[in-house]
Parts: sequence; structure tokens; C-alpha cells
Amino acid sequence: MLERDQAAITAAINGGPDHLPDWLFAGDPAQVLCGLRVHANTISHARLVALEETFPLCRDLLGAEAFNRLSRRYAETDGARRRALVGIGADFPDWLNGKAPPRAQDLARIEWAWLESYHAADAPALTLAELAGQSQAALLSLPVRRHPAAHIVSLSSDAAAALDPALAATRIVLLARPDAEVRAHALAPADAAALALADDFVPLRNLIGLLAEEHPGGGAAIASLIATGALETAQEEG
Repeated sequence: MLERDQAAITAAINGGPDHLPDWLFAGDPAQVLCGLRVHANTISHARLVALEETFPLCRDLLGAEAFNRLSRRYAETDGARRRALVGIGADFPDWLNGKAPPRAQDLARIEWAWLESYHAADAPALTLAELAGQSQAALLSLPVRRHPAAHIVSLSSDAAAALDPALAATRIVLLARPDAEVRAHALAPADAAALALADDFVPLRNLIGLLAEEHPGGGAAIASLIATGALETAQEEG
């Protein structure tokens, strides 16, 4: 019954008075609609605030008025209405395509990836220090994969400069959280290819071999990824 009532209230808020069933509330219909309007306005305001807090850099670039206008339109889409506040911005970067400058869309992509990295599962990142002293055989058989907090963002502009001026020329950005802090790194195409190949646990020798087929010097790319905290090793219980 609770799920039925919640679904009916959601349909009425999203679809308007015509979607309000007669059996849902007792009392004067005008007062019921007034209460639902207040509730709907509260939800709408919460959605807009959530988008502002999710994409502050994008908002600064576009300006408060333009960002508010776009976020209001986005918040009325079916996709945004179906999402909880914490995930309401998932489709926003792609939705901005053709509606905002490419730099704004890139910033939104970076900010969403930053949040995904921040909220990713905790896991110890592989470090170069752990590899020191290992035999070649042990090193090559080490099972590795992408760290859960590692995310790649491809850009069409200099949007990464908003995070760090040194990243202005970067068109592939890695967001990684080896410890508590999310950090941004510039990636070369070989680095990005190596990380894409490591979605599942694979022996390090296989990763180097696969990468070498398309990107000479793959070993250096893997060392670079380890230095950023973008890889993890298999745990004993796994």
C-alpha cells in the first residue's frame, strides 16, 4: 500500500492534477492540490540546489542566471525526475550538448567524474614501493585492475585548467583517489589505453603485452598509472 501511495504522489507531482487519483487523499480537493503544490515546489528547489552543488565550476563559467535557466529545464526531464538528489546530475553533462559551450560541458563531465571518484569504494591503491624488490616473475604475474576511484574524462577544450592551470593543454584527464583526496592528472593516450584494458583483474604481463600491441612503451604508461594510484591488486579473499 505504501509503495502504491508513493507512486501515486510521484505521478501527481510530476504529471499535474490530472494524475491525482480520487482515493489518495481525503478532504477538500482544492486544499489537497495546494498541499501538493507546496511539496512539488520544495522538491523542485531541492533539485536545483543539488545541481548547483554538483556543478559549481560549470555554474561559475556560465553565470548563475544561465546555469539556473538550464538546470530548470534539465530538472524537468524524465531522467532527472527519476533520480535521487545525490545522482540527479548523472545525465546533465550529456544533456548540455548543443545547449552550452563545449567548455561548460567538459567542466560538467569533470565535476561528475570527480564526484564518482569521491564516492567510489575504498580500496588500497597499488604503489611503486610495493613493486620494489619483487622478482621479475612475481612482478609479471601480479594481478592488477583499475582502482574503483579512477575515472577518465575526454575533453574537447581546456576545461581542465579550472582544476589546475598546468592542465590547460590536457585533453584526457584522470580523476583518482588513492587515499582521501581526489586528484586530477593529465593522461597520454597510452595511459588511457592501459587503464581501459584493466577493467578486470589481469596479470601485469598480459596488460603490458596487450598495451604493447598498439602503444609502444606500454610499461612506462603502466608505471605512470601506478604512480597516480589508478590501479589496485587482487586481495587474497578475492
